[in-house]
Amino acid sequence: MSRLAFPFAVTALGHGAQVPYGSPEHVRQLLELLVLTLPGERVMRPELGSPAKQLVFAPQGGPTTVALGAALQAAIQQWLGDTLTVLEVAVEPADGTGLLEIVVDYEVHSTGAAGQVRLRRDLA
Repeated sequence: MSRLAFPFAVTALGHGAQVPYGSPEHVRQLLELLVLTLPGERVMRPELGSPAKQLVFAPQGGPTTVALGAALQAAIQQWLGDTLTVLEVAVEPADGTGLLEIVVDYEVHSTGAAGQVRLRRDLA
């Protein structure tokens, strides 16, 4: 079974690109979509998302980073808990550069394989 790839792409035959369900690439795409979606952004699922993009308006480091890590872990467990188990979430703001690095360590239920996703986003 496969799913549409994120970001959406077209193959040489004109079909939508796909990734195998439960593959490392599919799990990475699921995590990226969840982390980079703001709550309320999806019309049919207004609760879906995380506050990662809202960190641009908050002071970086300290309690804000800890709160974001906890919110991300809760969101991942709620929305992707049937696909993976979260082992650790680390949020690392880069001082003065406007970059935010989110590192998620996880284990996929279907294969038992451990993986890590590093998302670096410009908050500006």
